[in-house]
Amino acid sequence: MVHRGVFPIMLVSIVLCSGCADPPVEEMMQAETAIQIAQAAGADEYASADFRAAAAALADAKSRTERKDYEGARASALDALQKAEAAKNNVEVGKRGMKEVLDRALIALQDEWTQFGQKLNKRSLAKAQQTTLEEARSIFDEGIENINGHTEAGDYAGALSLVKQVRGNMTKIKETINIE
Repeated sequence: MVHRGVFPIMLVSIVLCSGCADPPVEEMMQAETAIQIAQAAGADEYASADFRAAAAALADAKSRTERKDYEGARASALDALQKAEAAKNNVEVGKRGMKEVLDRALIALQDEWTQFGQKLNKRSLAKAQQTTLEEARSIFDEGIENINGHTEAGDYAGALSLVKQVRGNMTKIKETINIE
């Protein structure tokens, strides 16, 4: 008879305690730290898909914590940690890929400048156009110098952005001098 009364009490205790899981504070802190480390390594630029996935998993963990779904929050925090570490580990692969894109873009830019110069050699330019061309050459050289500086510093995304900027400046110069 005593045993019959113990079973329901144990069952109620188990049910009540199953809802008493603690918030995954440690797992959340580890995930946040891993995301910060990945970002500092450049994952937001060079492994952006992995980085965004880690951030989304952490946001899910926070949302689940607010809803008191601590087990789900813990799983999401651990997922965020794993994805942040993958993002950090994929930075070098992303940098190599970006460097290859940058190298091709830089070659294309220099080829475009060479072709532009060849077209100019076939024309005589008015004095105003010659001044514009000298300014253009100075801007182009400065742009290439800045691109090389970013490349040497390992900032391939910044260098690629500068390639696009220099190309845009070159297009404006072509329009000003009226050469296609």
